[in-house]
Amino acid sequence: MPACRRRAALLPALSVLLGLAAASLAPPAAAEEDPGETPAPRALTADGRPAEIADVLKHCETRRSACTFAIDRKLSREYVTAVKSLGNAVINCTQSDMAVDRTVTLRTGTTDNIGGEISGKINAEGTVSASGEVTTNLSNDITSENKTPNLKDGPTSTNGTKTSVAGGAKAAGSMSAKLAFEAAFKATFSKSWTTETTETTVYKTTVKAHDMLVFGANAAMRRVAGSLVADTGQRIVGIVVDSPSMVTSSTFIAQTYAAPAGVCNGTRPTGTTAPAPAPGPAPAPAPGPGPVSAVEVPAARAVAPGAEPKRAVVLPAATS
Repeated sequence: MPACRRRAALLPALSVLLGLAAASLAPPAAAEEDPGETPAPRALTADGRPAEIADVLKHCETRRSACTFAIDRKLSREYVTAVKSLGNAVINCTQSDMAVDRTVTLRTGTTDNIGGEISGKINAEGTVSASGEVTTNLSNDITSENKTPNLKDGPTSTNGTKTSVAGGAKAAGSMSAKLAFEAAFKATFSKSWTTETTETTVYKTTVKAHDMLVFGANAAMRRVAGSLVADTGQRIVGIVVDSPSMVTSSTFIAQTYAAPAGVCNGTRPTGTTAPAPAPGPAPAPAPGPGPVSAVEVPAARAVAPGAEPKRAVVLPAATS
């Protein structure tokens, strides 16, 4: 076979191989951008007239089989949230490099748009009746916190729903809606529903003089959409439940910026750690005591709007 004909025959095969290589490097199609604003659910009667969500939930309390959850696969999706800052920025206020060894933790919980009826957790010793009643007191708190214990351990971010229980009264409804959702989730995805996950990463780096290190994360989530349907024909449509993804992992991002003016005492050292000097006479050294070794400032306040990082590193997450 002539050489030109052999080359022509090889081209389609090479195209297929290149296409496979490109596909293997592409991010998974399941992970999309943040779906945005949570929709508002609606309750309907059996003949389609508007109803009260509370009335449907009350009927679901009567017995375990009173309501089922119908998942809409077309509206359910895997996504990652927008990058959010974790804890505080670490600022090196010395005149030399500073080693930083940090453990960063992201705890992600579950939320829903029907007042926690599905995402609420009941942690109590006691019995659950057929109607889904727990003989306890119940209080729901939506929690969101960012903690930075110290420079070594690094920031911790927590968000989700916290439900506390004490003895004395009844907590009904949430168990019924939750059990209906759990059953539908397992039947649809062949996996048990995960309501909370903890992901961590360990990062060791060197922060240059008068630079700051900021951590952020985008959480990997799964949104399940569907309807809670009663055996009377009543239903609540437009329900969404956002919970940690079981397909993809969250991503941590370490970004380095120049420290904001006025945070550190003294002047920024010259050399590779300093920005190019502006034309004109050099500014006089700032008066006052010597620089502190390091400071922590809330990341949202430390990073100026529109500021570009000098360096950004994407860190893998490990689920614990």
